[in-house]
Amino acid sequence: MIKSKPHPVRQFAPRLQLVSDRDGSARTERRLTDVELVRALRTEDPAAPAELWARCAPMVQRVLVKALGPCLEIEDLTQEIFLRVFVRLPALRDPSALRAFVLSVAMNVLKWELRRRWVGRKIRLSESGTLPDIKGASIDTEARHALRRCYRIFDSLPTSERLAFVLRYMEGMTIGEVSAALGVSTSTAKRWVNRGAAKVAQEVANDPDLDRFFADEERGRA
Repeated sequence: MIKSKPHPVRQFAPRLQLVSDRDGSARTERRLTDVELVRALRTEDPAAPAELWARCAPMVQRVLVKALGPCLEIEDLTQEIFLRVFVRLPALRDPSALRAFVLSVAMNVLKWELRRRWVGRKIRLSESGTLPDIKGASIDTEARHALRRCYRIFDSLPTSERLAFVLRYMEGMTIGEVSAALGVSTSTAKRWVNRGAAKVAQEVANDPDLDRFFADEERGRA
């Protein structure tokens, strides 16, 4: 029986945040609501696409990095997601749910990317199996090895459980938000989250080096 303790990957999540949020400079004008932004996009306001990118790209990139690991495809995948958002925007029934809509599109792209990588039998961290150099990233050697092992554990999870785990424990979403993002019922989302968490905890417990790494990390935070 595994002793109850904080989820190790959740403790490690700050290390995965390699894409910094771009908050932009302070603005003097009133910020558009999501409803107003959707209206501006639909009326082809030339400033609206840039506003959507500034508002939602940091969230999308953060989720991509946590789901895939630091990789060179993040920018390309982000652009693909927003292209799909623009195409599907007319189907958005509730403009106030803009962020949830963007996230659901991102989840669909992530599912496709994970399946593509699985079929190609590729290691998540890079084509060669080593962490690529990411601008602004600062990871020591021990953490680099731990990161690689974490994403190999993620590779063993079904796509649904992997995404549910990332959204719940690494992105800090509620079960309701996870279910909305993945387009499933609350009970299904909870089942995927619990299964993913149990498998990750078991795999970490079975890896002495990784288990020790997270234990040391936890002691360092105390």
